[in-house]
Amino acid sequence: MNQQKTCPYCGAQLPDAACFCPHCAQDISERKKICPPRRMPRRALYNALIVFFVLAVALAAWSYIRPKVYDNGTAEVIYTDSDGSYQLLLNHFGDRFQPMTDYTEEVEEGTTSNKPSRLFINHVETGVNAKEAFLRKVEAITVELLQGGDSPEPWQYTQPQASDYDLEAAARSILTYTDRSGDMELRWNIRMQNGDTIRLYQRMALGVVPTRHFYPEDVPMDTMEDLQALVDEINGTITSDVIVYIHLPAVTYEGSLVLEERSMNLIGSEGPDGARTTFTGTLQATAQNGYICQFQNLCFTGDGEGVGVSASAQINFSDCQFAGWRTGVLCYGDSWVNIKDSVFEDNAVGFHFNSTSDNRNDHMYSGNLFRRNDTAVLLESVPGDQALYFEGTRFSRNGADIDNRCGHEVSIAAAIFE
Repeated sequence: MNQQKTCPYCGAQLPDAACFCPHCAQDISERKKICPPRRMPRRALYNALIVFFVLAVALAAWSYIRPKVYDNGTAEVIYTDSDGSYQLLLNHFGDRFQPMTDYTEEVEEGTTSNKPSRLFINHVETGVNAKEAFLRKVEAITVELLQGGDSPEPWQYTQPQASDYDLEAAARSILTYTDRSGDMELRWNIRMQNGDTIRLYQRMALGVVPTRHFYPEDVPMDTMEDLQALVDEINGTITSDVIVYIHLPAVTYEGSLVLEERSMNLIGSEGPDGARTTFTGTLQATAQNGYICQFQNLCFTGDGEGVGVSASAQINFSDCQFAGWRTGVLCYGDSWVNIKDSVFEDNAVGFHFNSTSDNRNDHMYSGNLFRRNDTAVLLESVPGDQALYFEGTRFSRNGADIDNRCGHEVSIAAAIFE
């Protein structure tokens, strides 16, 4: 049963829809109480704004002075502090302005190789080498492998350090790998004294190069005619992307040998009587296809005339001997020749460098002996501006040890003069 509506003022009964009492004339409709808005006191608002401003300034200051991490996943970072901006970059070779993040290397089957990872530091504004100024701000430099440590033959590396034979670089790490090491990613970590961290990266993809070996027990090579025929057959049947080794017997080759079209590696030997593989005629190497020629354990003996080896191809000599030539080794044209642990004696000119090549490689001419030459080393034209280092090389009783006609930089601090 519905309860009858009554007037709250006089108690009289009212109709359900009544808005006022007909007996006492009072308004009985329901009204909501309206509360006026409360205003924040001005002082409180002012204090709140001050607190907000102080917090914003503190946050900005903390963000500015807190240690930062510079990491863009590449071999180059631009780092700026109160002294200016610096370009930090990694390069495997000697170019201190060109970052080298990704590199592809072809590795010979069954071989072990080395390659440096170099850190260079330049002033952005001037381009000058800034390694000394920047290293004073550095607390530590380390490297670590991110990829390549779990391969069948893992990559090896040395922790970064400066080198007297790599003066442009602030530091370098030596990487060692084989044809089974797989791809690699290396990260350099540079921790600054102010707490900042700089990270640089290098990645290398390895490809395996096929190799062919020729031995005297398998292929005739006792005479110069045999050897030249073998060289010509290799030129006609084996492509330049295959590395070729010719293992020579301990015989004396009379006459001249020409290596053209493609590179080849000549590996000499020594017989039971101590006789070594010897060439009495000239060797001309003009190959521009393939890889660097490797000449090892060879003797080149002349009669006072001619050029023992004339090279417009790239050749690395090791443990070789050049005696009795007008010029022992001539490097010319678009070539680069490197010589280590070899002997030059009784030549008019031992080693003559006269090249315009952009294919520069090894600048270390270490462990050689130049003895009784009219001129031991003649530098007429040497590409690039990186110094040639004669570490441990002996100069003995030469008419002139180094005739540096082109004024190229040489380092003889670790050479021996007798």
